[in-house]
Amino acid sequence: MTDSKNKSWGGAFGPTTRLKDARQRAPINIKECELVVEDGPDRGQRFRIGSAHVRIGKDPENEVVLSDPSVSRAHAEIEDREEGWLLRDLGSTNGTLLNGTQTREAYLAPGGVIVVGQTTMKFAPINTALAVTPSERGSFLGVLGESTSMRELFGYLERVAATELSALLSGETGTGKEMIARAIHEASRRANGPFIVFDCGAVDASLVGAALFGHKEGAFTGAVSARKGAFVSAHGGTLFIDEVGELPLDLQPKLLRALERREVQAVGSDTSTKVEVRIVSATHRNLKQMVAEGKFRQDLYYRLSGVVLEIPPLRNRIDDILPLARHFLSSVSSHARLSASAETALKTHPWAGNVRELKNVVERAAALARGNTLEAGDLMLEAEAGPAPSASDERPLSLEQVEKIAIEKALKASGWNKAEASRILGITPKTLREKIERYGVKRPGGE
Repeated sequence: MTDSKNKSWGGAFGPTTRLKDARQRAPINIKECELVVEDGPDRGQRFRIGSAHVRIGKDPENEVVLSDPSVSRAHAEIEDREEGWLLRDLGSTNGTLLNGTQTREAYLAPGGVIVVGQTTMKFAPINTALAVTPSERGSFLGVLGESTSMRELFGYLERVAATELSALLSGETGTGKEMIARAIHEASRRANGPFIVFDCGAVDASLVGAALFGHKEGAFTGAVSARKGAFVSAHGGTLFIDEVGELPLDLQPKLLRALERREVQAVGSDTSTKVEVRIVSATHRNLKQMVAEGKFRQDLYYRLSGVVLEIPPLRNRIDDILPLARHFLSSVSSHARLSASAETALKTHPWAGNVRELKNVVERAAALARGNTLEAGDLMLEAEAGPAPSASDERPLSLEQVEKIAIEKALKASGWNKAEASRILGITPKTLREKIERYGVKRPGGE
């Protein structure tokens, strides 16, 4: 868990409608709702909510704050579900009425009349189709890019960031998901609050719950002191849950409960702590497929995917490669430059590790080059392997040989960052360490 401060990276994404390339030019669909107070002490007030979860009551932490003394502190809530907007009473003193009928839980229709205490409100869902208009800018709050897809990103990012919708970033490792998450945070009303990063793939499965929700001293072996956890640390700001697809299935209901109730219970504690955070999550996995396979909860997926943002790999954004390479080079050397041969090599390399690999390659070349002009050889880019040999050419590789080759390629693509390599391979860091030892994988020049 970190309060992340990173350098500028490049990334590009498409919206809920999954804008995969510039040719689609699909709009972003943003679901909001409006509550208009028609009667009561706050008559005439309008509450426009860009959030999938709206609480109504006297408490100042609610999205809809009413001055009506007959309204409970946390009276009712409206939740955006796949089936529609759901109204739920929160155990209020005077109850909640929908269209004249007292209800504990019911779906809202446009024009629905809600009564809480002495206050009457009319509900109106608002579906906004935000057209994608390419920006003239080549950067946005630390995210860099010159390609059309990047400029489309900068055209709609401000609107997405201004809402309270949860965002799910989907894409290969190294495409800049954390930088995009930070840009969303910095362009939001939460910019002055904390930006906390929690990486599900970097924490032992048995400790994920304690790291997310906190723990009391002595709650388990090794808990020598209390820890407040990622949620409490992110209170008032944004919690970026990286590699959410690695979250153990038994912990997914607890995360869902924390998001729905906006409170967490530390391991070993009998009490809950209120938290108010915006969730941005990321994964390199296909969560919809995991839902179909029973490996990821559908209700949690829906809660996390208020807006789905797909980040294309760097190899599909050739126009961004050289500007990014020059940016990374200038950050480590004010005199170094790329030769024509180096630029050609950079543009034709497949970049399995995406922007992270590009950054590592450029910084390594700048550090080891003998002069200020980087040549293609200074980049030390390996040529892509040719077609796999057929059965008539040689004996097929064993499964262990295939695994060893895949591990070596992932380690090279990630700059020998084992946590990143494990994400590329889709295995846990522990499994990767075991296989590295089993196959005798060694870093060139020694570890």
